[in-house]
Amino acid sequence: MSEQRRSRAAMLRIATALLLMMGSPGATAWDGRNQLLIGGAHFSPREHSDPVYTELQDSALGTLLGIDPTFSSPGTKAHVSESQTLLLAYARAFTDHITVKLEGGIPPKFELKGEGVVRPTGPSGNVIEVDLGAPENNPLASARLWSPTVLFQYVFRDPSRAFRPSLALGTTYTFYTDEELDPDLRDSLNQQFGQTLALATGNPGETSVSAEAEGGFGYIVNAGFDWRFSARWSVIGSVSFLRLDQTSIIEIHDDNGERLARSETHVDVNPVISALLLGYRF
Repeated sequence: MSEQRRSRAAMLRIATALLLMMGSPGATAWDGRNQLLIGGAHFSPREHSDPVYTELQDSALGTLLGIDPTFSSPGTKAHVSESQTLLLAYARAFTDHITVKLEGGIPPKFELKGEGVVRPTGPSGNVIEVDLGAPENNPLASARLWSPTVLFQYVFRDPSRAFRPSLALGTTYTFYTDEELDPDLRDSLNQQFGQTLALATGNPGETSVSAEAEGGFGYIVNAGFDWRFSARWSVIGSVSFLRLDQTSIIEIHDDNGERLARSETHVDVNPVISALLLGYRF
């Protein structure tokens, strides 16, 4: 074979190899140990809630009417809605198999729906009551959930592989903003409880209602995959279980700012989070 033919054959083999590498992501190496990710996440709560627990300000009239200053309302429940949001993340690979990932994004908005009737003890309970399940009172409230998360991830298979599954454990700190109470529920609480309690404590007049949600630390178990379709770009999918508790609180105050009542319910939200993201490695 002439030198020219040998050169043409060598160039043909090189070109064929390059085409095969471009067409087969598994044939190229991972580029960079940093990765930026963006995509969507769906939150599907698996909640369980305790009955609403209420504390009232002590009053002589309340004692006379047989109203206990603290009581639970059997049959009351809280339900958390599903939600979707934009998810952002940054991942840093410290070895071929160990990665630390930081997740955030736009905080999803959740709605809290109710079930059952809140009523005090004694004969007055048949008159002073609020139906949490009434259509006009639902959703009871809404809030945005912030949950910055850190994940410690183990990535399986050799880095040269295009498809790599992973398992991760992590922790998050949750808190809520933009808490809003349903206007009809607010009016019902003021009329049914607020004005009566204000009268019973000797300060009749206008009352106000506030709502808040308390979060805290939680943990995450995550399973996912990274499918690389080029040297830098990947599709990432995952399913996470988030151990998440929250306490929903409603308070009624008189026009002097004194607290007349505080109702709270503890909810184990425990959402399953499905995510699909696009990743860029550098």
